[in-house]
Amino acid sequence: QLSAEIELLPNDKKKWNRPPISMNFEVPFAPSGFKVRYLKVFEHKLNYSDSETIKWVRYIGKSGLYETRC
Repeated sequence: QLSAEIELLPNDKKKWNRPPISMNFEVPFAPSGFKVRYLKVFEHKLNYSDSETIKWVRYIGKSGLYETRC
């Protein structure tokens, strides 16, 4: 689900035919479809083995401010 909020600011300048649109949104996971199905850990210097580590993956995207013209 993607929701948006638009705010029109009053001004005395000439109206643009194509004004810029600002967006701020968050994506809960990477939209590329990239998935990690298996994670294997080997670290010889600190003597970690794959069975001794706790593995987890957090699927997030990059949120931010974006501006585009229609």
